[in-house]
Order: sequence, then C-alpha cells, then structure tokens
Amino acid sequence: MDEILSELEALSREALVLRWTEVIGTPPPKHLSRALMVQILFNEHQLRSIGGYTKRLDQRLRSAARRDVLRPGFKPSTRFVREHRGVTHSVEVDPEGLFNWNDQRFKTLTQAARAIAGYHTSGFKFFGVNP
Repeated sequence: MDEILSELEALSREALVLRWTEVIGTPPPKHLSRALMVQILFNEHQLRSIGGYTKRLDQRLRSAARRDVLRPGFKPSTRFVREHRGVTHSVEVDPEGLFNWNDQRFKTLTQAARAIAGYHTSGFKFFGVNP
C-alpha cells in the first residue's frame, strides 16, 4: 500500500487528473487540490483492493451525513420557550447537546416538543426555529 501512495504522491497534477478520470470515471472538480486528489485516489484503491462498504454501512453513513446537515448544533444553555395550552414551557440544551425539559432529557428538539404537546410535531415548527 505504501508503494501506491508514494506513486500517487509522485505524479504531476496532469497525471493525477488522468488517473482520476480512469478510476472514478469523470474528471475531478476543477478546484480540487492535488493533495486531496491523492487521498481520494488512494482511498479508492484501498476500497477496490480490500473491499468496499457493505450496503447497510453505506446507508447508515448517508443517513448520518444527512442528519448532520439537517440538524444544526445548538450551543449549550440555548433555551427554547413556548406557551402551549396556557402553560409556558422551557427547553434548554445541556453541554452534551441533549434537550432538557421537566427533568427529562431528549436527543432531539422534536422529542421534547412531542412530550410537551402530546402529539407528533416538528420541534423546529413547535418552537418557531428556522434551521
């Protein structure tokens, strides 16, 4: 494996572009750095020689990536306040990123909103948050 990495690192940018096109099937993005091209090509070599991800792992990775993009991180001690049915509710983010309400801890703002409302609702909509 070290020989492959050394070989890739020794190639010129033009040679890396040709190798990329052969391996990936499309030209690399125009502003992709040479170092990143080497890393991606080496990773692709490893995947092909050792074996790629299982279908289940690939789905889990994609799901995690979507979740991280769709779920913004809130700073600890951020407080969400909402009046619901005449009662003011306050949900606070703790240092671990969990949401606290009435001595209960929730992984998501939606779970906290569901506990307050008694029905499924988006946490963002319930508290009027624009992600």
